[in-house]
Amino acid sequence: MARTMRRLLLLALLTPLPALAHSDLRGSQPADGSSLAAGPTELRLSFQERVQLTLWRILGPDGTEQPFPRTRDLAPRAEHLARAPELPPGEWRMEWRAISADGHPIGGTIRFTVQP
Repeated sequence: MARTMRRLLLLALLTPLPALAHSDLRGSQPADGSSLAAGPTELRLSFQERVQLTLWRILGPDGTEQPFPRTRDLAPRAEHLARAPELPPGEWRMEWRAISADGHPIGGTIRFTVQP
């Protein structure tokens, strides 16, 4: 009996569990590190799988948040879209936070420049 229990325990320890991977950001508009001739007209976050977006904001050159119209719906989606506000020339940061499909928090920052 003890030998069978040891075998079962060993088998359980050696059997790989399914991976619980966090969703990754596949792309954004504007793209990270991009330099734009004019401010973007659309903001987009595209993920590998559906995520629940909990924070999405744009911070200007002086660190102030620039409001833009976006849905407050927390339904999980693989792609989140919003109309961009008018962004004057300068260095901008688009910050986001989300809850991945596996329940873990994820987030990031996209930096872009609007040229004069």
